[in-house]
Amino acid sequence: MADFINTIPQVPRVNPNAHLILSETGEVCSWVDGEVFALEGISPSTIRELLALIDGVRSLEAIYAELANSYDRNYLHEIVLALSQLHILEEVVTETAPVNSDWKLPIVPEQVRQKAIAIIGNHQLLDTLNQAFAKHGFQNHRAFSFTDFASCQTPEFLALQQERILLNGSWKVSANSLEAVSVSGLEFQEFDFVICALEGVPYQALFDVNKSALASGTPCLFVTASPETALIGPTVIRGATACFSCRVITLEGIPSVLQDILPQLSTPILNQANSPLLPSIAQVCIEEAISILGLNLTATRATSVVKINRQGDGTVKRLLPSGECQQCTSQLDEPLGVLQRNAIAAAAQEIGRIWPNSPNATIRAAADPCKTVGILGGGTAGYLTALAFRALRPDIKVTLLESSAIPVIGVGEATTPELVKFLHSPRFLGLDIVDFYQRVLPTWKLGIKFQWGLPGDYEFTFPFQRGRLLESLLYDSTLNNQSLGAMLMSGDRAPIFDRGDGTPLSLLHQIRWAYHLDNRRFVRYLQEEAIAAGIQHIDVQISDAQISADGETITHLIAEDGRKLTYDLYIDCSGFRSLLLEQKLGSKFISYQDTLNTDRAIAATVPHNGTIKPYTLAETMNNGWCWNIPFEDADHRGYVFSSAFCSADQALEEMRAKNPGMGDPWLVKFRSGRHEDFWKGNVVAIGNSYGFVEPLESTAIHMIVLELELLLTNFPASKQDEGVKSVLNRKIGDRWDALRWFLGIHYKFNHRLSTPFWQAANRNTDISGAVERLALFSERAPLSYRNSMFYTLHPPEFFSDDHSYDTLLAGQQVSARFVEPVEDLATWQRQLAILKGLASTAMPQHQALSCLREQRQDLLYDFAKRRDSWLHTWLPA
Repeated sequence: MADFINTIPQVPRVNPNAHLILSETGEVCSWVDGEVFALEGISPSTIRELLALIDGVRSLEAIYAELANSYDRNYLHEIVLALSQLHILEEVVTETAPVNSDWKLPIVPEQVRQKAIAIIGNHQLLDTLNQAFAKHGFQNHRAFSFTDFASCQTPEFLALQQERILLNGSWKVSANSLEAVSVSGLEFQEFDFVICALEGVPYQALFDVNKSALASGTPCLFVTASPETALIGPTVIRGATACFSCRVITLEGIPSVLQDILPQLSTPILNQANSPLLPSIAQVCIEEAISILGLNLTATRATSVVKINRQGDGTVKRLLPSGECQQCTSQLDEPLGVLQRNAIAAAAQEIGRIWPNSPNATIRAAADPCKTVGILGGGTAGYLTALAFRALRPDIKVTLLESSAIPVIGVGEATTPELVKFLHSPRFLGLDIVDFYQRVLPTWKLGIKFQWGLPGDYEFTFPFQRGRLLESLLYDSTLNNQSLGAMLMSGDRAPIFDRGDGTPLSLLHQIRWAYHLDNRRFVRYLQEEAIAAGIQHIDVQISDAQISADGETITHLIAEDGRKLTYDLYIDCSGFRSLLLEQKLGSKFISYQDTLNTDRAIAATVPHNGTIKPYTLAETMNNGWCWNIPFEDADHRGYVFSSAFCSADQALEEMRAKNPGMGDPWLVKFRSGRHEDFWKGNVVAIGNSYGFVEPLESTAIHMIVLELELLLTNFPASKQDEGVKSVLNRKIGDRWDALRWFLGIHYKFNHRLSTPFWQAANRNTDISGAVERLALFSERAPLSYRNSMFYTLHPPEFFSDDHSYDTLLAGQQVSARFVEPVEDLATWQRQLAILKGLASTAMPQHQALSCLREQRQDLLYDFAKRRDSWLHTWLPA
């Protein structure tokens, strides 16, 4: 519709799906394919005279000649050109004969063939559906041609139609049409199922059918179709489902300027005897008849509409009864039959899926909203913040301030599934997943493997996909068989399986995973996406900031070149220096040193043997631990240690002994803890400028994402709002403290080595915030096998839930009294054999990545789009 044409038809006809309406202000408007345009400077009377002569037979020259005494030819030509550009007029085309398609439909049960079915229509849809139902063995269906409705002939209806509608591109009523049908005349009681497929009639006619079906209690499926698309459903079932009026209110997209004359506007016309839409329409209608009338008595379209395009692709849209609808208000006075009960159950399940996701209600606008945001610092935190604001608060102008003189630290980055959700879910950034794989070259992380807990070569897995932790521990003496994800970690395999016929099977949607990222490639990708999104970027070194007289807010930033930069809100992404939050506004730093005693890391690349491991490794070292983050070309290794127990040189010597061929190392200093305030005055701190804990559980980006999610889904309407700030300060502080206690149990119970560092860790690590959970674990492990005593339904986040504690405590073999297992030994062994059999067919990661990046990109899109993908939920299956 948006593609205007510059040519006009020589033998014009009216587009049967076009409308010309005279607005209340006297302006002529066109409505074609859901788009409205105003035609300025054209007299309604001229258009009426012109359209009266356009019949698909007269040539354009003949029409001009007919009106030569009343209008200038050039004037008429300009009008015809405008109407052609808006697709109101089109060239006469010769329709070809119908195509006999071999429709693939399910077998129709004998009891369904005998049911009474009414098909109401007036044109091509009626003919097609009537033939299709006969062809597939329905023996008691009747076709009714209704072209005129009494409600569309009342003086009030006709008066408004004549006053406001210049053109209603509808199909002409045939000479042998039935007498005008009234609502009371539509007797559906004798039928078991009704299909309404009226074309080119006023919407009021479909409202009449809708009203009659609701009155009689007869299930009724509505079909409308234009040359480009068809809409089918929902099946109207009294007291249980949405109706046709709901569909119009919710899905038809009627512009507000047309709402008052909607009943007078005509429904779409298919207008093609051989339309490629017809086979798909017939298939959906017959499948619905079988479902409604068969043994199950279940409406497939009880809560949804299917939209079909010319390629036959169907898009399902959820639709529940609309509060604006006046026709299908639930009235359950009569006893409910099986069909009504099933429809109500389907609607209830749909509502149940909707409720867990909080409504994204817009806060009413305030007089002094935040209009500008300045982000101090780039890197991962800065660019994720900028992209998040653009995606979730596009009304706020965002500027990112970053100095190109500050280098990016190029370490490997291990993440959690929360980042995958944040990057690719349409609820958040919605970034193209295939493009991401091609530009960033991530590898998959199914969890963490810990060489931890007991002396010797003992190790255990902490998979993101959860399973039967207790059964694996009791029956197999290991945690490594609790789920398919854990088995893949043990076998160095990815969640892509070889079917045996050369085609891959993807379980990416079922087995939770995260990314291993090269930091330089990832930040470069975020920079490019920020530029593409139109986010303002200023290459500048900020040397200082001016604070207000009371010391509570930032008035402006000061650049090295003297510029003063002012914003409503400042996001501090300046990293460990925390320029705005700590240095300027004086937010107190709360140290976690009593729990987390490491403060240095040495990082370097190490060659591998070609195996891309599907996990992050945490290996116990003399004075801390060493990570391993695998990439396609090499492993990224890092030794996290305590400077109180060894020097950097001693740590480097120990690391080199473990990693022959190690590249040039670099040293990173850090402190574990958080600030007292997340939001102070007009400054919010994201990332390291607010808090940091050592990377034992890959939580750096994880916490950035959680901070942004909380901030932007609860962003205040006014700059003066204080309540939301105090709540965010408490909630985010609590999440960081919960992470502190969770990391502390790694140190408290790791007895793999007995060096001075680990002796001190076992003896002195403060885990006071986890004592209740530890006491319960000792009495009733695993905690996740019972209702939680720490949250009502959903855990506050991944690293503070019961299953994560179960994994770490059981993995380190902390003594406990166990509850009864869910599965007996025989059942467990059968299930385990099935999972191991599937795991044996999994591809190595290099093969799986190559397959998805180069041949089967559709599998990545499938993961991101399918409704049952974990991408759209938080709790693992």
